[in-house]
Amino acid sequence: MNALAWTAAPPMNCDAPDLDHERRFQPLLEAMEAFLRATGPYTEARVYEPGHPHAFTRTTYFDTPALDLLASAGSGHAQRLRLREYAAAVDLGQPPVLTGRRFLEVKVTSGERRTKSRCLLSAEEAQALLAGLSLPEGSAAAGLLQRLARGPVMPWVTAWYRRVTRTTADERVRITLDQDLAFALPPLPGDPAEPTRLLERASAALLEVKWQGRAPAWLEQALRPLAPSETQGSKFEQGMRVLLGGALPPRDD
Repeated sequence: MNALAWTAAPPMNCDAPDLDHERRFQPLLEAMEAFLRATGPYTEARVYEPGHPHAFTRTTYFDTPALDLLASAGSGHAQRLRLREYAAAVDLGQPPVLTGRRFLEVKVTSGERRTKSRCLLSAEEAQALLAGLSLPEGSAAAGLLQRLARGPVMPWVTAWYRRVTRTTADERVRITLDQDLAFALPPLPGDPAEPTRLLERASAALLEVKWQGRAPAWLEQALRPLAPSETQGSKFEQGMRVLLGGALPPRDD
């Protein structure tokens, strides 16, 4: 399938790690709408492809055969390895189309703090990862893998969702709302953007709030009513629970 002609400037091959804060919520509709109203005057919508304003994300999670990264969730430094691909649609009645931009990401979360590094991948590198093959020695993505995984990795589960993004003008605050979340088996070569080998559709939307440095007062105030709906779980854990029939291996406490 042909990719969209993505309009954003191409990133560097491998981004430097970034450090910020992150909180995740699964609020009721009324609370979510109240939060978006409260933060609306301070943020603006991000549209990455003006001709295709509806954005989607296809994230495939990798782990070792022994599920070492999944077990890290209880260590205080939860580690994630994922292939993130983007898609977009003209309207919600049309099938999304992959944009052709894809990244290998490593994310480490400790409480509210997180570090994330990512490398731009070629189509060939992405296909190799999805097939469980090694990446060429010396590539930026191979280096990223070597710093994280204790051994060979393989794709386990894919999350698919429609994402709405809002940021402050300086991009120090980023708010994302993920809707229509579904989990599926990892994509095969030639698959459409939206997964066809579905495992389960999730009922709740996920609201993620990220910021750098100290949270501005308006954000702290808007976050207080959301506290009862805060969740520590991740899409990786949720998807693996679906894949494994509800049971997760012991955490690496």
